[in-house]
Amino acid sequence: MEALIGSAHSLPTLPVGCGSESREVEQGLFAGRYLLRRVLGRGGMGTVYLAQDEVQGERVALKVLDASFARNPVALERFSREARLAQRISHRHVARVFELGSSEGRAFLTLEYVDGEDLRARLQREGSLKAMVAARVALAVCAGLGAAHEASVVHRDLKPANVMLERGGRVVLTDFGIARAMEDEGPGGLTLQDGVVGTPQYMAPEQLTESPVDARTDVYAVGLLLFEMLTGEPAFQATTLKGAYERLRRPPPDPRECTKVPAALAALVLRCLARAPEERPAGAAEVSRSLEAWLAQ
Repeated sequence: MEALIGSAHSLPTLPVGCGSESREVEQGLFAGRYLLRRVLGRGGMGTVYLAQDEVQGERVALKVLDASFARNPVALERFSREARLAQRISHRHVARVFELGSSEGRAFLTLEYVDGEDLRARLQREGSLKAMVAARVALAVCAGLGAAHEASVVHRDLKPANVMLERGGRVVLTDFGIARAMEDEGPGGLTLQDGVVGTPQYMAPEQLTESPVDARTDVYAVGLLLFEMLTGEPAFQATTLKGAYERLRRPPPDPRECTKVPAALAALVLRCLARAPEERPAGAAEVSRSLEAWLAQ
């Protein structure tokens, strides 16, 4: 098998299509302190490794920006922004960021390692989740989002792949790579405008129209998560930006059209998926109250 670590300081360029989640890496220190164990995943800008921090003596997730982005100032700013914004948030349902640095010309950051699987993997394996389980996961997601919003951070890319399910039961939000600090624009609240950005299948209407986004943009994504957990299917099948624009012309789907869903949860999903932000719950705390009320029945 081709070695994934070329030297004590270099990192690999993974071949396209390799089974990165299960491949082991040869022992070697990165940045003088991180002993790489295996590849956890690969995204559009970099690779995430399970590593042992030899200084602190604990396991971390080491996210390394691809060499192809090393001289790209926009990519470097986005990468460092993820760390800066995530460091604002301190909550048990948000992955902690420890260090942002550079070694051998490669930008990296270290995050809390969550021993478990992401929600996408669980849904692929099990299909839909029981209503009570889905509600509890959504409640934990809202708790993490609430902490982010209190720190003036909107996630903007909430999706099953960015929700980790720890083996001990904790739900953890990850990947604030396209999150942005919300700017106070007066009586209208915390908003920002930064162009069309996000994962098309999980984008809110205001992201598609380059309109200001705020906490209600993440509330929309909670509705999408809850829909998918309850039905086993994404609310919107289109994975391209062009296909995503269809949701601007059509009403959101009712989860009860796919399977039997408790009426209160279906109503909450539809409120979260309202096209106009002002018709959605005002924030994660309001969604949490609805979920807690249903769970208490």
